[in-house]
Amino acid sequence: MKYFTKEWYELCQNSNWHLNMSVSKNAEEFNEDYYKDLYTRRRRAFVKEQKEVAEVLGEEFSKVKAEVEFMNRHEETVKSMEASLPLEIKAEVADMRVLALDIATTEVRKKLKAWCEANKKEADAKVAAYDGLQLEENLHDAVIRTMEMKADTLTFKLDCSDVKKVVFKNHKVLEQGGYVLGATWMHQEVYEVEGGREYHALLLKKDGKLAEMTVFAEEIEFVK
Repeated sequence: MKYFTKEWYELCQNSNWHLNMSVSKNAEEFNEDYYKDLYTRRRRAFVKEQKEVAEVLGEEFSKVKAEVEFMNRHEETVKSMEASLPLEIKAEVADMRVLALDIATTEVRKKLKAWCEANKKEADAKVAAYDGLQLEENLHDAVIRTMEMKADTLTFKLDCSDVKKVVFKNHKVLEQGGYVLGATWMHQEVYEVEGGREYHALLLKKDGKLAEMTVFAEEIEFVK
């Protein structure tokens, strides 16, 4: 991968933290009671929204499952912010849990906005600079369910709205990135090379880690 790398993906992920961020003086100091109240209000709104979606879709709704999902999302957001935000921003955050619930001080929101916008600018520049080919079908968010490797073909069965299988013919795996079953196809680069094309895929694995897979093939087939 030259453009849509792991680093590019992280830039994309770190380009929108500020979008729903509100400002409050309550974020200036650590306050456990404020955090608990804020968490409860955010959880209540999330559960209400999930219930409404389930009703529209005619699906069964579980309040307990919705609350657990909110808890898991919140904990993951806190971890992501702790791992991703620059030190100069983290140093001014009294409680990362509150920031993860979209509440910040004026100064933190200002710095967060500037940092996110810089990340977006850099990520967009890589998209604009890409000089490879476009894949004939959209595999974004497709999940790899099975992988079958034969002497002359490599076949992935996908959970995808349009494509059920992708078959690389007369192929050679140049880079696999470890165990990819269950991984989600995030982006790709395609280049003409001698004898065929190289397909570079950025995958998000089930454990949340990113992997890059590269396959050479003389021909590719999409089965719908």
